[in-house]
Amino acid sequence: MTPTIRRILAGPATIVTFILLVVPFGLGWLKTALFTPLALPGYLIYAVGSAIGNAIAPRFELWVYWVPFIAACYAISVAVGASYEWVCEQLSESDQ
Repeated sequence: MTPTIRRILAGPATIVTFILLVVPFGLGWLKTALFTPLALPGYLIYAVGSAIGNAIAPRFELWVYWVPFIAACYAISVAVGASYEWVCEQLSESDQ
């Protein structure tokens, strides 16, 4: 069975990956005491995005970079979700 676009864009693997990237970093952003090692992937994405954004337009405040951060996290989550669906499809075909 071929995975649908809907399954890739909003499947469990996509949602879980998005939550793992955004929530730990968001909690650490709100209160520094809540930073955990789980926030590292989100922090790296935010750091790279803010460095690129600062090179393009240095006058923006750091909170502006949340929009590209969320978009980048969703794009990464969709890639992970698509990979997960592809692997599941390959495993189900090999079982038959």
